[in-house]
Amino acid sequence: MTNAVACAALALSLAIGARAADPVGELLACRGIPDEAARLRCFDRQAEVVARARGSPALAPKQTFGLAPGAIAEREVAAGTRRPDLSRISARIVRMVQATNGRYLFTLDNDQVWEQLLAEGDLLAKPGQTVQISRGFLDSYWLKAPSGRGCKVTRVR
Repeated sequence: MTNAVACAALALSLAIGARAADPVGELLACRGIPDEAARLRCFDRQAEVVARARGSPALAPKQTFGLAPGAIAEREVAAGTRRPDLSRISARIVRMVQATNGRYLFTLDNDQVWEQLLAEGDLLAKPGQTVQISRGFLDSYWLKAPSGRGCKVTRVR
């Protein structure tokens, strides 16, 4: 083996080793590609590398083509490449502020801020109480106070 060939083989093995050592870094590097199609191909390719590094088979785009986002999410959860979505959370109200439009802003102890969608009746909620926020239809969310009353909310932060 000549010195040039040996150097090229060593450089190639180092490059492959570096890529295998930081697959997430390689995935994030795709963000810098200006061409949209090339950037998407890079993300797809690197997502498979990350999934293989985690020991989970990635779903190929041809496997998911035409499926609804919910069906894709179910398959990804089953394949171990995605965590299951939560259906509800519980958190304590740290602060409640009524905006000039009559809707309340709820700051929770998990640093999330939720806004009431419609200025509806009194929830009988106050700081210090634990509320539940659950997922509804069509990406909507419902905040339920200990009083049993609730309202639709949207996450602000």
